[in-house]
Amino acid sequence: MPLVLRLWEQARSEHATTPDRPEDLQRLVLRSPGALLLAESDRKLTGVLIAAWDGWRGNLYRLVVHPEYRRDGVGRTLVRAGEEHLRSQGATRITALVAFDDPVATAFWNSVGYPRDPQIGRCVRNL
Repeated sequence: MPLVLRLWEQARSEHATTPDRPEDLQRLVLRSPGALLLAESDRKLTGVLIAAWDGWRGNLYRLVVHPEYRRDGVGRTLVRAGEEHLRSQGATRITALVAFDDPVATAFWNSVGYPRDPQIGRCVRNL
């Protein structure tokens, strides 16, 4: 888990405001087996994605690819693996958490088939 936290820190989006804590990551792994997807190459962690299922819809978030492995298909492979995981859970609709004003992220998600929904936004409250 330290490797996941380190990669998230290395490639952290300026839009990610919630701290990444080891106990939260451990809780995710224990409560949602299969939700944390990892990509590796030559025994090095190259990417991470969370594919969460709430019983109604799937959610993809916290996608990060190590800077040295970007544009090599790691992100696309993680997204497809996340879709398969969520489909196996019963998901028929998947959303991706993407910052609206991040052109790189927006372009990536568009390229993998997740255009911005013009009808629905998010309202958030930190506890």
